Amino acid sequence: MRPTILPLLFLALTLALGLSCAAPDADSAAEREAAPAPTQEPRIAPDFTLPKIGGGEVRLADSAGSVRLVDFWATWCAPCREEIPMLNELQLEYRGRGFEILAISSESASVVEEFLADHPVDYLNLVGTEELEGEYGVMGMPTGFLLDGEGRVAEVFFGAKPRSALQKKIEELLAAS
Repeated sequence: MRPTILPLLFLALTLALGLSCAAPDADSAAEREAAPAPTQEPRIAPDFTLPKIGGGEVRLADSAGSVRLVDFWATWCAPCREEIPMLNELQLEYRGRGFEILAISSESASVVEEFLADHPVDYLNLVGTEELEGEYGVMGMPTGFLLDGEGRVAEVFFGAKPRSALQKKIEELLAAS
């Protein structure tokens, strides 16, 4: 008899909690809709200087004035690899209008170079660090930070980036600059 009481108590508790949290009263919903949204200043993306695949260094601040996608990725990441053709197309389409992709992998340069030999890209690839991933708040791959011309984070894409959403935001930022 005792084993059947526990599931019944759990069910009763779940229903009681569900009913108490089910629907707010109309007054509080109206107050929330009428309250102005808190304004938050967009954060400035952390600057960096990183080695470029193929030689040289790239500093984020060197491309100030451009709309940039700072894209954290890895060669082992399937969604990252699937995005390469789309990112190539977007880079080619918007490069002349002031758009640049900076792809950053914290893998070794030799691993990235070997991968890129079989998967050519039309955008910069840089060797990053886990510390830089932490500064940006990267929790998984891919993660993209779309920056306006002043280096403010305009949009963050966690996981695979929907082309239409990314393209729409790129066009908005280019039009505003």
